[in-house]
Amino acid sequence: MLKKSLLLLFIILFSVENTTAQNLAGFWNGKISRKSALGYGADNLEIHIYQSGRDIWGYTFAYADTNRFVLYKFNGTFNKKEKKIDMQEFGVAFAMIPDQFFPCEKKFDLKYTRINNTKYLTGKWSGIIPDTACYPDNELLVAVQKVNLPLFKEDMDIVQKINHFFTNRKEYAKSVQEKPEAEITQTITPDSAKIILLNRRLDIQQILAVRDTAIFISLYDNAINDGDTVSVFLNKKPFIIRQRISNKPLQFSIPFTNKNEAIELLFQAENLGEIPPNTGVMIVEADGKRYEIRVQSDFEKHAVIIFTPDG
Repeated sequence: MLKKSLLLLFIILFSVENTTAQNLAGFWNGKISRKSALGYGADNLEIHIYQSGRDIWGYTFAYADTNRFVLYKFNGTFNKKEKKIDMQEFGVAFAMIPDQFFPCEKKFDLKYTRINNTKYLTGKWSGIIPDTACYPDNELLVAVQKVNLPLFKEDMDIVQKINHFFTNRKEYAKSVQEKPEAEITQTITPDSAKIILLNRRLDIQQILAVRDTAIFISLYDNAINDGDTVSVFLNKKPFIIRQRISNKPLQFSIPFTNKNEAIELLFQAENLGEIPPNTGVMIVEADGKRYEIRVQSDFEKHAVIIFTPDG
């Protein structure tokens, strides 16, 4: 039944997408995070949305990869005037995750933001049933961007994968070995006369909720000073152009005066330094707090940090 429902959803999604600026129907991918005094954690999140007027429904996938995920159905509403989305998961979770983890049924309070051609849903989530699996004492944030193609495709036969998981738990319990990244040989020739936002995949690497009207940032090279050079874009507009990062901080502040929409801070790798990929440590100071964020970009992806209004 789930397989048939997923197939129908995919057919509908591809048939109803139109040019309406606030049409939510389609596929969204990004991060779902949690932060407490004990540390920070973030998982991947993909949402498949179908929309009819103000009503939305579909599926959520919280995942480590396509072999380890939790799948829920959801329904909700979209207030176009205020650009607000209320979503709630329901029913039995279809799960392929290690035994030590448990599904967390969630509610989402999100806001629609469009930055040039990139569409975001950002906001907060909470557990419907307060328990340890839902992190009741943590700051819980979400940031997803609209994508053309989903990671979880209908032809993956998800139901069959879930059945295989439960009959082969010992195999899934083994640690997954990550594949080494392919060596990148592309080079970039700097042009001091202009800066172009290159067409690369957007990789949301952190989400922060902020109340302040200004955010102060110090950017360092990560561990080894190997000549990494970056450009920084604020909401797709050039903000810092081809600056080398080192053990001496590159310091700047960004305004956060519009409390109705999230903002996007994007790091574009202009080289890979002596030790690929291009990596940095970003110290963020806002609301009297200090956050340390590691950012990583290369010639295939931009590092993206999302700041969302707190409150």
